[in-house]
Amino acid sequence: MRADWGLDQALPTAGDVTIPESPSWAVVNNGSPGAGRSWAQLSTDAGAPFSPPNVYDFVYPQGMVEGRAPATIYFPEQPARIKRLFRRLSGSRGDLGDEVYVGFWWKPSSPFDLGPNGNKIAFLFNGGGATGGQQFMILLPDGRLHVLPEYPGDFRWRDPNVNATTVTLGAWHRIEWYCRLSSGTLKWWLDGVLQGSHTDVRNLYNFDMFQFSPTWGGNSGARKRETDHYWYDHVHLSSR
Repeated sequence: MRADWGLDQALPTAGDVTIPESPSWAVVNNGSPGAGRSWAQLSTDAGAPFSPPNVYDFVYPQGMVEGRAPATIYFPEQPARIKRLFRRLSGSRGDLGDEVYVGFWWKPSSPFDLGPNGNKIAFLFNGGGATGGQQFMILLPDGRLHVLPEYPGDFRWRDPNVNATTVTLGAWHRIEWYCRLSSGTLKWWLDGVLQGSHTDVRNLYNFDMFQFSPTWGGNSGARKRETDHYWYDHVHLSSR
């Protein structure tokens, strides 16, 4: 299965729905811009590195309480019947397989209030999430990219153990993320430089969903001190 998309279509602002004219992507929990909460929207950036000018802009307004994402954009989109079944049984959303590679361009605004717990960037889910768990990539307050698998029997941070590059705020970055469950392989790169390489990340459940659900913080009750943004330009996902 493969997804290659420029993130170039307007985002609906209600429901759990397909993004029109997208290649099987959907959006949920999005709000109308400026409606008193966080949101995501189609925007333009002539400096976008891969498929300008269209980008997705996730907006974190000043005063936002941590623990949520402005919106969640996910692949693969699932028919409503399967969504209902998932909610009832926590069953599989689809099957991306044992091995996933995803690459995308991402830019955090400068300055950026990371709060006490950092700001997540993207998620990979397994076995319906509630059954098989998830892993996510996050920009922590140390300014570096980390990955946390939240799998049965494995809730341990995987830190950047090869290079620990400090993310430059206000600049576009190429993120690559690879995991093969059968071998335990987990790797991620920032701008072509390998950051982390681990061999102990396993799960009995295949991958079944990728999400841009860039959640700010955790559950300490912190509030945004300023209005911040995450921008994304183009995504490629391969799996088997």
